[in-house]
Amino acid sequence: MLDEATRAAILRLRLEGQGTRRIAPALGISRNAVREMLRAGTAQVPRLERPELGDAHRAEIAALYIDCKGNLVRVHEKLCEAGASLSYQALTAFCRRHGIGHGPVKPAGLISHVRAGAPSRRRRPRSASAGPSRSPHAAPIAEL
Repeated sequence: MLDEATRAAILRLRLEGQGTRRIAPALGISRNAVREMLRAGTAQVPRLERPELGDAHRAEIAALYIDCKGNLVRVHEKLCEAGASLSYQALTAFCRRHGIGHGPVKPAGLISHVRAGAPSRRRRPRSASAGPSRSPHAAPIAEL
């Protein structure tokens, strides 16, 4: 699928009077792709609408998830036994998208167990000048 910049370039070249045979090699795409884009007439990338394979089995998936104690492999096996044609990958993606078996997603970068402004519990600093090591092992270091 062509990105928005390529689509805009096709429209611009067409407005400049360039033909399909000139536009295609200039942008490194096929003439058919140029023709299809010109028929669409817009630089916006069309949104793909695909049906959810798990929608028809949503209630069954939720019930099986509880019965199988959260084991999606077993849920998939039971769905296939019941006649559903749904891959394991499609099942797990469906469960993630619809929150089946997953809690709310925490935003990245937030640490819930540390209070803002709370002092650190570290007892000694990490610097090398903090004092002797507490390790029972002695490592001989040769001087150069």
